[in-house]
Amino acid sequence: MEDPTLTSLPVELIHKIISLLDWRTILVCREVCRLFHSIVQGDSAQYEIELAVSGMVDGPPSTLTTSDRLALLKERNAAWESLRWIESRDIPMMQGHIWELYGDVFAQSSTSDVLHFRQLPSKYRKIEEKTWGVALDINVRDFTMDPAQDLLVLIEEPTQLPHINATTRSIRIHLRSLTTGDRHRLAPQPAILVHDLNVRHARATYTLRVCDNLLGILFTLQDEDADPELTIWDWSTGKVILTCFSSEIATFAFLSSRFLLVGSVFDSEAINIQARLYVFDMTKPSSETFGLWADYSCVFLWPEFNFWTNPVALSIRSDPSPTWQPNPEARLPFSTAPGDRLLIITVSLVNNDRIVPYDMFVSADTLLSHIEALPTEVRSREIKWDEWGPAGTRLMRSLSQPSLWVCYVFGTKFVSLTEPTHTSPQILEMWDFNQLAMKRDAKVQGGISHHVRDTTVIDKVFADEIYTSLPYRVIKRTLPPHSSPELSFTAVICSEDSLILVDSSHRYLRLLTF
Repeated sequence: MEDPTLTSLPVELIHKIISLLDWRTILVCREVCRLFHSIVQGDSAQYEIELAVSGMVDGPPSTLTTSDRLALLKERNAAWESLRWIESRDIPMMQGHIWELYGDVFAQSSTSDVLHFRQLPSKYRKIEEKTWGVALDINVRDFTMDPAQDLLVLIEEPTQLPHINATTRSIRIHLRSLTTGDRHRLAPQPAILVHDLNVRHARATYTLRVCDNLLGILFTLQDEDADPELTIWDWSTGKVILTCFSSEIATFAFLSSRFLLVGSVFDSEAINIQARLYVFDMTKPSSETFGLWADYSCVFLWPEFNFWTNPVALSIRSDPSPTWQPNPEARLPFSTAPGDRLLIITVSLVNNDRIVPYDMFVSADTLLSHIEALPTEVRSREIKWDEWGPAGTRLMRSLSQPSLWVCYVFGTKFVSLTEPTHTSPQILEMWDFNQLAMKRDAKVQGGISHHVRDTTVIDKVFADEIYTSLPYRVIKRTLPPHSSPELSFTAVICSEDSLILVDSSHRYLRLLTF
């Protein structure tokens, strides 16, 4: 009787078993024996490993074989690791004042009631470029979108002032189709959410985020006596999940489909001010409006600022949303893995009469691991800076001043531009916080990429010196000179397959396609 070991099984069956394993187990199998090592070196196992290291997931079945997908993924990774785009061309900047970049769709307005959309192309993911416009029956104050759900969220510009005796101001939020501008097929009837602000005359600015069926909007009122209001809806039903108001609310982001992150940095009663990141559990909806201190799950504490430092703004940027996936009908070979995201938290500080921004880089998984480790019965738990900050973040002075072009992060990548001088050209920089890619030490030739593992020290800003050490790698590329010496790019934004260089002064955009 034969020895009933795994290696005695037919090779085809062993291939099938290994194809069902996660990438970590596949790497372990490689060390078991020569047979397993040869199988793991095959395209199927290598594709699983390459996906994991790249922070990607496989797409739905298509005409592309596993070998085809592996080749495309390796080519794509090599291109990004050297910032070697395959096409560069200029696209027009419209005359409107609102824009958005999400899910490889770039949108901008030409007038207050017309939006123009551009599906950005990709050689490696087989995406063709497409453009379309949507003429609307309302004037749009702000908007966001989710191409995977064909969702367009529009905030209508109020056409009339409230009645003289009114104490609130109604904001109408329209749920439309991204492709047609008509009512979204999954939206309630009517496809309009109405939010009543508590101040009648104050003009508001809006921060909009979508996470699957969740829509969050932060209403910031331009009135010193009016508190910011944050509301989360289930947009598919029109029901409010939670509403929070407080003078301390500065920003928010979806950590997951369950947890909401709310940033606060203003505390008039504190001697030394301390930024805080509150976490709310959205599986426990409330119809009542509450303040920040009401019923949060936990709060991540920053170190205290020193007496001479005054924070004036706080923002959180992270793209895409935690649950975002492309439309399966697109049949893309692979896409960014849900949840594999970098958060960039920017705080603007007044120190010695100057406004100086600082950026904190932290993985969403770092915060979620602390949250999920808490006992379920624990509420309002304070997570001290020393528990999560020094090893899990990288805090440093911002490379540039805050800009309206804020889509500078996608997945684990952050992009920025250096200022050109008479003697040095403009340089495009990408910082990649993908820890698996760093462990594989996937360096490119020519010294384009280098790893940063040392400790960043911040002094004279906080009450004590602050040390952070989250590793990252830096990739740089010098931009070709402009045709005219006085021209330079003022910002760069990124998506899954593209970079867009922005010249705000001369109103044009340069699309770099991967």
